[in-house]
Amino acid sequence: MQKKAAIITLGCAKNTVDSEQIASLLREAGVEVCTDPRNAPVALINTCGFIDSAKTESIDAILDIAGLKESCGLESVVVSGCLAERYADDLERDMPEVDFFCGTDVRDAAGAVLKSLALEPGRFPSTVFRSHRFTPAGWAYLRIAEGCDNRCSYCAIPSIRGPLRSRPEGDIISEAGRLLEDGVKEINLIAQDTTAYRREGGKPQLHGLLEKLCREFPEVWIRLLYTHPAHYYEALIEVIADRPQICPYLDMPLQHINDGILTAMGRRVTRAEIEDLIALLRASIPSLVLRTTFMIGFPGEDEEAFEELMCFAKTARFERMGAFIYSAEEGTPAALFPEDVPEQVKRERHHRLMSAQRRIAFDVAAGRLGEITRVLVEADSEIGKDLRVGRSPVEAPEVDPVILLHGAENIEPGQVIEAEITGSEGYDCVATPL
Repeated sequence: MQKKAAIITLGCAKNTVDSEQIASLLREAGVEVCTDPRNAPVALINTCGFIDSAKTESIDAILDIAGLKESCGLESVVVSGCLAERYADDLERDMPEVDFFCGTDVRDAAGAVLKSLALEPGRFPSTVFRSHRFTPAGWAYLRIAEGCDNRCSYCAIPSIRGPLRSRPEGDIISEAGRLLEDGVKEINLIAQDTTAYRREGGKPQLHGLLEKLCREFPEVWIRLLYTHPAHYYEALIEVIADRPQICPYLDMPLQHINDGILTAMGRRVTRAEIEDLIALLRASIPSLVLRTTFMIGFPGEDEEAFEELMCFAKTARFERMGAFIYSAEEGTPAALFPEDVPEQVKRERHHRLMSAQRRIAFDVAAGRLGEITRVLVEADSEIGKDLRVGRSPVEAPEVDPVILLHGAENIEPGQVIEAEITGSEGYDCVATPL
C-alpha cells in the first residue's frame, strides 16, 4: 500500500509555496499527499509565527491535529515553518505529542515526514521544482526571493528566514514555464519584498525579470504582491505600465502614514514620499487598483497619529485595504519601545479604521456596474448551483473580494472568460458571462 501524508498550511503565500515544495519532494519519494489529517498516518503542520494571532492559530492547530492520534489513528505529527523555526526549544519542551519539529527548510520537513513513515530520506536536490500545487485550477504563486534585508523594527522575519536571497532568473523562468504547462493562467509573484529582487547584488532588477516573463509568456496574467513603498523605481513603474500582461494591481503594505511612526518602524519612507508615489502610480498605470495594509497600535501611536492615519485612508480611498493589530515580537527592537498602546484601544482603533474602509470598498464594488472584464473562473459557489466564483485582474487570490458569476454552471474552473459586471453584494461583484 502506498504511503500517505497530510500537509496542513497556515499563514502566508510563502508558506503555501513551502508546502507545495514539501509535497513535491514527498511525491518524488513515492508518498501520496492529501490535506486531511484524518486520512493519513502522518500529518505535517506548516506553521506561521509572524504575530500573536498567527502564533495562537498555529498552536491551536497543532493541539487539535495531535488530538487525532487518539480518535482517528493518526500516528505521527510533524511541525515545520516559522513558529517551529523560532521557538523550537520551547515547543519541544511543551508539546510532547509532536514527534518531529523542523524549521523553514523544506528538505528537513520532507525528511521528517519520510522518517515518520519509516522511509529513507536520501539526498534531496538543491533546487526544488514544484510538481504539486495546493492552489485552485488556473493560478499559482511563484516565489522570486527568500529572506529580507529591510529590518523593520517590528518584524522578526529576517531572524527567521534570513537575509535576502534572490533566485536566479533562469530558475524563475523555468518554473513559470512548468506552471503554464500545468494550465496556470495567472502567476502571482511573491517574496518578503518583491521590489527588492536582486537588490543584494547592487541595483534592483525586478523590471528585467518582469520583461523576460512577459516576453516568454505573453498570455499569462502576472501579479505583483508584497511590494515595498521605499523600493519602487522609474524603470519598474514603466514596465508595469507598459506591459498588458501585468495586472493593473499592486499590493503595497504601507503600515502607517505618520512620519514619527514610520521612522520608529524603520520603514525608510516618509508620508510625502508615499503620497508622491501613489500619485505617480495612479497617473502612470491606467485603472490601477491598490491594496495596502496598516498596522494599528504601534508603540507611540497616540490619538493624533491614528487620526492622521484615518484621514489619509479616507482620502487615498484604497480599493483594497487590510489592517492588523500590533503585537510585540521577541527579539525585535520595537518590543523594547515604551508607550505601548492598550489592547482595548488597539481593538477600538482597528474597528474604526476597518469600518471606514468597508464603506469605501462597497462603493468601489458598486462603481463597477457595467464594466466588461476578463474573469478567471476558480470554483463552484456554495450559494447556488448556477454560480461560479472568479476573479478579474484587479482581485488577488485569497485576500480580496471575488466576482460571483451567474449562469456559469457550464464553465470549468481554470478558464478565463469575458463577463459583464451587473451588480454588487457588499465587497463582491456580481457578473454574467458574455
